[in-house]
Amino acid sequence: MVSYMNTTLLLVCAVLISNLALAVEHKEEIVPVRISCPSPYYPASAMANKISGTVTYSAEVNEKGEVTSVDTTGTEIFFRETRSAIRKCKFEPGRPGVARGIIRFRPYQP
Repeated sequence: MVSYMNTTLLLVCAVLISNLALAVEHKEEIVPVRISCPSPYYPASAMANKISGTVTYSAEVNEKGEVTSVDTTGTEIFFRETRSAIRKCKFEPGRPGVARGIIRFRPYQP
């Protein structure tokens, strides 16, 4: 009888723990809402060499709607200008989280 109760108790605990893990996994992510964001400048060296590329960024946004950090991946020559522009973006206050995006750089072709 005690063994049956212990087994049942362990089973109930396992179910509760797995449900808790699912609840944590499916927690809705708060996505910051952008109010304004300048376009990044096209680096002169990239323009002179007609270099195109793509930068993927993720920006941490605080409670005030300010960007606190920016991570970039992609074409390295465009990182500095991308980070500079994203740091100047403004987001709706009260929605801290991570803003993500992709910026494509292509030389102007008249």
